[in-house]
Amino acid sequence: MTRDTIIQFYTTDEKEEWLTDQAEAAGQSLSKYCDQVITEHIDREQDRQQYGRYGVDQQIELALDQIRDEATAILSNFQSETGTRLDRIQRIRTVYVLALWHLLKDDYSSAQQEAALKHAAEHIGCDPSDDSEVQAAITSKEAQCSHSVTDQTSTALKDTNEEDR
Repeated sequence: MTRDTIIQFYTTDEKEEWLTDQAEAAGQSLSKYCDQVITEHIDREQDRQQYGRYGVDQQIELALDQIRDEATAILSNFQSETGTRLDRIQRIRTVYVLALWHLLKDDYSSAQQEAALKHAAEHIGCDPSDDSEVQAAITSKEAQCSHSVTDQTSTALKDTNEEDR
């Protein structure tokens, strides 16, 4: 890189004298010495600016780490609370399913029970609305239960009326 641009500036006599003494001590011309001082100054400023950028990057990383830690803590707390709730819901659901199974199992033969269990095992996690066989069986059973409940209610009402007489 050639030095072909002229920069002219004003300073005090004391600073000029000091710069001249420094140039002579370094064995350089005043122009070369001033160029060296300016180059060193530019290098320091660039390093400072780059360090400043690094400092901002480091601050961003620290903020991201803090956000990540807070999000992890919140998620862990949520999973803990939700897991406890889901466990309780699952236990209640299991009790209801077992109770229904015991109420309805006598209405079906062993072969039908085995087929229903096999079908259920094959379709775990599937949406029951996608299975027309299951829907038909549910509709049929609902109709049977509805008639059964109606018949039982009628019988109970007749018995109550007869006792009242």
